[in-house]
Amino acid sequence: MFNWNQNKDRIQRLKEKYTRLMKRAYEIAPRNKKKSDYLNSEAKQILQELRILEINQLH
Repeated sequence: MFNWNQNKDRIQRLKEKYTRLMKRAYEIAPRNKKKSDYLNSEAKQILQELRILEINQLH
């Protein structure tokens, strides 16, 4: 039970980090395409990790 709760907290933190990165990438895109692309790639990696954690949580 404890591990499940930890996983849920981790998922929530990752979702918040993903949201922050995507928002930052969107805001910075008109001024700095290279940095925006970097932030998008970071967010994409977090999204992949989120999907893996959510799938593992279901099983």
